[in-house]
Amino acid sequence: MQSRYARFFQFITILGDLLLLNGCYLLAAALRFDELKLQNTEYYDYYVQLAVFFNFSWVLLAFLFRTYDMHLTREPRKAASKVVNVFFSHLFILLLLLVSLKKDEYSRLFLTYFYISFFITVLPWRFYFLRFLKAFRKRGSHFRPIVLLGSGPGLSRFYHTAEEHPEYGLYVAGYFSDEPVEGIPLNGSESELSLFLKNNRVEEIFCAYPSGDERLLKWLHFADDRLIRFRIVPDLGVEHATAVKIDFYHDVPILVQRKEPLEYLHNRLIKRFGDVVISLLVVLLVFPWLFPILALGVKFSGKGPVFFKQKRTGLKDGDFTIYKFTSMAVNKEADVRQAIAGDTRITSFGRFMRKHNLDELPQFFNVLKGEMSVVGPRPHMLAHTEKYTALIDKYMVRHFAKPGITGLAQVSGLRGETRTTKEMEERVKTDVYYIENWSVLLDVKIILLTVFKTISGKK
Repeated sequence: MQSRYARFFQFITILGDLLLLNGCYLLAAALRFDELKLQNTEYYDYYVQLAVFFNFSWVLLAFLFRTYDMHLTREPRKAASKVVNVFFSHLFILLLLLVSLKKDEYSRLFLTYFYISFFITVLPWRFYFLRFLKAFRKRGSHFRPIVLLGSGPGLSRFYHTAEEHPEYGLYVAGYFSDEPVEGIPLNGSESELSLFLKNNRVEEIFCAYPSGDERLLKWLHFADDRLIRFRIVPDLGVEHATAVKIDFYHDVPILVQRKEPLEYLHNRLIKRFGDVVISLLVVLLVFPWLFPILALGVKFSGKGPVFFKQKRTGLKDGDFTIYKFTSMAVNKEADVRQAIAGDTRITSFGRFMRKHNLDELPQFFNVLKGEMSVVGPRPHMLAHTEKYTALIDKYMVRHFAKPGITGLAQVSGLRGETRTTKEMEERVKTDVYYIENWSVLLDVKIILLTVFKTISGKK
């Protein structure tokens, strides 16, 4: 439920987006057509139609991605990530239409000016507006009075969340229960709630009862008769409930324990588009001069092939052949034994490549083949997958995403040798976090950190 204040701020957000979009459109037109007056050309109607399409498609995509939902976009970083998804979807749809309709009336330079200027303005606008909104709510303005009812196990957690996070805009006006939960100030028994509601303004009742309790339906009808919105605080019985969502098959609710943004086709397309673009840039701009240098270094540092090939575990437990520059002397333990600090199998040039992650460069071919992504959980040897599946809870969950050349665990210092099962557990936990919280911004952050640490040689 969104209050009238949430709807007002939603309107402000939409208005801000459209002002920026049209401002950037006019700026791009001024930069591109500074000598040619657009209104005196035959292209005038084309650009008016494009402006209408830009406005309509942006608002439509923003609602589809739910970036204007004040409840789902309270966290500025996550909200900015959603805006990035809308931005790239907007660009992708435009390019798709231009290609499919064979439209060549529009200036490529104009479109470049527009999308660059819009990208560097809409993100800060959304991010800092939500920061302002969060601070505004924390000052205690426009709180909704609510009542807590019942004795379910989730009620205490909800009460403390409402107290500790004023940005949610909830004020607990009272708590009524025949079996009160410890830690919540009690106002009276359940039979006293009716009198309290007559004398106090309450917008919502948050109710928590053990599963199957008949009182739940009774209080639901009670709230409906008095035009008070009724909310149920369930006990989901699962860990990490922040990732839980509910899907409906017709009218049957299904509890989904883990949200995965990459389950959605549009997110996979956005990620794949970025993978192909980045990989092609690396292959075309870096490989022609760096590949021969590294290949010669490998050849002069020891015997064996220039490229090392090995089976690794990929998406959904499938295996694929990974490519690397050879950094070790040929040995029989390559498929079962992990490299460790001071490993005598590593050549001198191989040590240099590993320090700067240069041995991983051939994996951009794996990305182009669709077997890997630029960012994702690092792929493990088949023997390690078999070993750690039996030792670590949720180990296989990391294979719900394509393996990556780099990943969140790697830029967080969880790369290289894992001496204990605890260290592997931390890596797996970070990989699962990445899968549950994927966004374009998170990928960009990981890529930038990887580039910095590659250049600096930091772990």
